[in-house]
Amino acid sequence: MRLDEWPLPFVRVKCAKCDREGRMKRVGLLDRFGPERDMFVIREKLTAEGCQRPDKKQPCLSILPDALLVQAILSIGNGDEPMKPELLPEAREWRKKLGLDE
Repeated sequence: MRLDEWPLPFVRVKCAKCDREGRMKRVGLLDRFGPERDMFVIREKLTAEGCQRPDKKQPCLSILPDALLVQAILSIGNGDEPMKPELLPEAREWRKKLGLDE
């Protein structure tokens, strides 16, 4: 998924190894990386340098904690089944906030 396809106004990134977590505004990331940048490249660039993992020989295990919520948001109305159906109520709320159901 590209950054311009990410519907939430923020992007959270977390490292499973060192427990660092951050939340950045999507608008700022668009300015920094451009709209066509892949979300997984952005995730890696945001965490790899400052990762506090104990063994630097191992890769940073950064994740996008909201990726499944985003998938649920985008699945509504297009016939796809969300990977985590329990996220559908929150996804519907976000669709309303974002004006995606108008």
